[in-house]
Formats: sequence, C-alpha cells, structure tokens
Amino acid sequence: MSSQYKNAHESPGHLLWQVTTMWQKEVRRVLDPLGLTPPQFVLLHGCLWLNERDTEGKGVTQVQLAHFANVDVNVTSQVLRALEKRGLILRSRHQTDTRANIITTTPEGTELANRGIQLVEEVDRQFFDLVGDHKEEYMDIMRELIKNKSEKLL
Repeated sequence: MSSQYKNAHESPGHLLWQVTTMWQKEVRRVLDPLGLTPPQFVLLHGCLWLNERDTEGKGVTQVQLAHFANVDVNVTSQVLRALEKRGLILRSRHQTDTRANIITTTPEGTELANRGIQLVEEVDRQFFDLVGDHKEEYMDIMRELIKNKSEKLL
C-alpha cells in the first residue's frame, strides 16, 4: 500500500470523513421524521435564511442559494424541484433576469424549515459539545478551511 500514513487516524482527510459521517448520521436521524434529506433541509432552510435577510427585497435566486449552501447548481435545481413538488418552495421568474429563478418558502416550507433547524441545532449542540473547551478553536479551523477553499472554487 502506498500511503504516507502508518495508520488511517494520521490522515486529516480520513478523520474529517469519519467525523462528517457520524454527524450526518445524526442529522439524517432527526430529519427523517420530517421527510427531509440533509440536502433538502440545507436548501430549504438556506432559502428561508437568505430571504429573511434580503433587505433590498430583490429576492433570492437559485444560484445565490447554491453558493450559500456550497451545493452544485445542478444538484440545487434537482433538490429544489423535489421541494417544489412537495409544496415547500415556490420558484418564480426574476423580474429583470429571465435566466434566474427567485426562490421562496411556502408557509408549509417555512414551518418545516423552522422545525428542522431546531432539531439540527440540537444535534449540533450535542455533537460538537463533545470537543468541550476546544469548540471555538474547532469552529475557527472550519471557517478558515471554508474561506480558503471557497475562494479557490469560485
């Protein structure tokens, strides 16, 4: 085997994969009763979050939502299609950009997103409290990774 590591727990990527998998399992467990997958929840709640902060009243586009959630634009479109079929979001044409869709949550979508965020934030609290006094340091490291990698991806 041609790895620079003597064991898997020396690999930062392997450790990140393990932590991500464990966290995602907990998130799936709490979202399942709501009938939402993690990508559906991320985009549904992201839509609500961005629209609540749209101070200019321009509306949130599908592309903005994809960038906010760091989800591929094509995947975003597919997930939004499923949410639209369930009556959780509305997609309407942008007033000035005919290529863009404005995404809003329906009352049912808003209610489901709010229920979901309560459950996911409780998972986060329980899961990440396990790092104890290192939580803020861990958060800073994740923010730094996102900042540096996002700039290269955009």
